[in-house]
Amino acid sequence: MKLDVITYKTQKLINDEIINFTNSFSNQTLNLKFTNSLKELNSAYDIKKINILLLDTSFDYDDVVSFLDNNRIITSKIIILSKDKSQIFNLVKYNIFDFLLLPTSTSSILFCLNKCINIINDEINLHQLKIAESKFQKFIPVNSTKKIELIKLEEIICFEADGRYTLIYLNNGVSKMASKNLGEFQKLLDPDIFCRIHHKFIINLNNLANIIKSDGYYCEMKNNKNIPVSKRKLDDLNAALNIGKHLF
Repeated sequence: MKLDVITYKTQKLINDEIINFTNSFSNQTLNLKFTNSLKELNSAYDIKKINILLLDTSFDYDDVVSFLDNNRIITSKIIILSKDKSQIFNLVKYNIFDFLLLPTSTSSILFCLNKCINIINDEINLHQLKIAESKFQKFIPVNSTKKIELIKLEEIICFEADGRYTLIYLNNGVSKMASKNLGEFQKLLDPDIFCRIHHKFIINLNNLANIIKSDGYYCEMKNNKNIPVSKRKLDDLNAALNIGKHLF
């Protein structure tokens, strides 16, 4: 399994130890990118690919903050190296994985990196398991008093929360009422195909036609239904579409 790692302004000794550490794996490949400028860091970062960011803020704290502000880190694990322990209070909002105060031993850095790798591998395996399980879910069952209707996932435009119930909109213009709430449906759906873009809506990305940017963001579906995207869900949609890290 391959993981992508970017370092920023880390010392050569640390970089050399990370390379040696990487070579010690028998079944894990780390794709390492060592960057020394904000331009290199921005160029190397890919919202969909990079698993770990190891950032030394000792000399260019403002550049690191600028990078974190501009790139909306979603899935990457961030490890901060710093000589200033007060920085942790300003960086905690970026949901950093760990903060190591310099000077520290390279073994401490490698221990933290290894811990991060193990957690990422666990998350990837869990994600793959959920996808494998969700792919067995070919239909959504909708109960009524007389029958259980089986709706093909490919026919679904979107799900809309309606209290304890959920409205399911189909590509033939029909809507169905289901007795499960939206959160229960989300657990059944393939996250690579269905994206929750609002606390009230899950959309089928295969039935997404356009993104409208007017008085907020809206997903225009193939049935011409416009669905709002909440600010909190913009990053999730951006990552799901994978069409540019500065889409929004």
